[in-house]
Formats: sequence, structure tokens, C-alpha cells
Amino acid sequence: MVQCLGLEERIRIEVLHEAGTSIADIAFKIGRDRSTVYRELKRNSTPQGYDADAAQAAAEARARRPETPKLACDHLLRRKVLELLHLRWSPHAVSQQLHADGHQVCAETIYQACYDPTASSGLPQHCWRNLPSCRRRRKPRSRCTRKPSPLKDYRPIADRCETVRSRKEPGHWEGDLMIGADNKTAVATLTERVSRHTLVVGLPGGYDAASTAAAVTAALSRQPEHLVRTLTWDQGREMANWSDIETSLGIKVYFCDARSPWQRPTNEQTNGLLRRWLPKGTNLNIGPARLAAIEDNLNTMPRKLHAWESAHTVYTTL
Repeated sequence: MVQCLGLEERIRIEVLHEAGTSIADIAFKIGRDRSTVYRELKRNSTPQGYDADAAQAAAEARARRPETPKLACDHLLRRKVLELLHLRWSPHAVSQQLHADGHQVCAETIYQACYDPTASSGLPQHCWRNLPSCRRRRKPRSRCTRKPSPLKDYRPIADRCETVRSRKEPGHWEGDLMIGADNKTAVATLTERVSRHTLVVGLPGGYDAASTAAAVTAALSRQPEHLVRTLTWDQGREMANWSDIETSLGIKVYFCDARSPWQRPTNEQTNGLLRRWLPKGTNLNIGPARLAAIEDNLNTMPRKLHAWESAHTVYTTL
């Protein structure tokens, strides 16, 4: 579910808008659709310009607007909902059935009414007992609970320069972990964006932040200096020591947006290929010799995108 714009995003919109940045570029930099930025500027701009604090206050005021719950003011709809809930139908099933009968009520409205302890929503108290789960209260969803990021002040992928995105310059890497059986073993994979040359890095001591940073640093330090410029990773806690990598190698480390693996397409595709030799659910502590053999097998395999040249051949040319 897409969240509403927050204060931090509105501040970035204000700064970029004052700098004369186009709506399309603003949307790209903050990771939003351009129509979202357009509506935000149109709704909250004044003759004096766009003010992030004023826009945030206006958005919060609109969110607090009082509304009478739908089931509290529609007696017929409330009776039909109760009848179906007494049959132990799920709110989603109730919603679909009522929609077929010409009524409009979503499952979330029914859930909120069932869990409202004041009964002001229209349904009687303890109506949660008619739900399939019979829970007294809603179960928190982890995606709604924001935990402090172990990455702290990381560098977002939106700040990455155009030369990385266009693949016009070699030396920009994407990385990730491949996890083994029972989440107990892992290997780090590093893929160069232009050549698709891949490094398969063993983590025999575990994939905590210190071990991952040390292994990634050691692997990249063995590459030619002009072929190690940046590294892009997801927001996994295994990269909490990313600043150590930057300091040791003199490069910049960027991080994708949360739950956006498509922002590392080269590495994601590479991991899919590596699963031919490292299938899911297997122990990945197989030793450096076997990992090196798998790495060599992948890098010497002809690739269609290179006109059937191998990644190793292209990387050597670079």
C-alpha cells in the first residue's frame, strides 16, 4: 500500500522546486510518481511558493476530518453485515456479497467496526467474536511498524549519478546476499553492471555486519582500482558497516529503496542464474574452491546480451 507523502519528502520537494528542478526529476529523486508531485504542488502552492511545513499541516488537518462511520448511518447495510457475520463469513466475503447485491462497503470498514470498542461504528461491542480468527484485537502488521534503520544516515539510490544508471561507465557494482538452508549460511554476490562479471564471496563466519563488510571489502580490493567506483545494495542489516567499505576502498555505497529489489536488476538476475549451482534450501558453506569454480563457470558462460561473449571476456577488455 502506497503511503501518503511525509514531511521529509515534502521538504525535499520544496528544496528541489525552489532550485528549478522539473516535476519529473523531483519525482525520480524522491521515488514517487510525477502525478503525485504535480498534485502536491498544485494543491499546496501559494503565490509565495510551496512551503513544506504548511503543506504537511494542511495534510494532517484533512486527515483529521470527522466522518460518520458508514455502518452507523445506514441501518439496512448494518443489518445485512451482521447477518453475514453471524454466519462466520469473513469481512472480505461479506463485502463481495454485498457488492453483488448493490451495496458498497469494503472489508476494512467492517474490520474497523468489529474492533471498535465504543460501538460508535454501528456494530455492537464484541462483534470481533464473529470474525473467523476470533481475535480480541487486530494483529499488528510488521510493515506498519517502522524500526530504526541499522544503516543510519545511508546514501539513497536517488543520489546515484546518471553514469551509473546508463551503464556508460564501468566499475559500478550491485550486491546482495544469497541465504542458505534455515537462514544459517549465506554468500555475498557482487555483479559489475556493464560486464555482468560476478564475484561469489563466501561468508563462513556468518553474515553479520562486520563479517559481510570485511568479505565484500576483500573481494573488491582484489579488482582493478578503476573498475571499483560504487556499490549498490538493499537495506539489509548485514550492511550496517557500509561506511567501513567506503573508507577502505574509497568508493560510495548506495542503498535501494525499501522492498525495491528491481532497483538492483543486474544482481537480481545474476542471483537467479547462480541458483542453478546454489539452489534454495541448501548449505552454502561449501568452501572457497567450490565457490570459485561456480564463479568461473558463470563468468565464462556465453551471454546473449554480450553477443554471446562471456562476462569474463568483456570484463577483461574493460
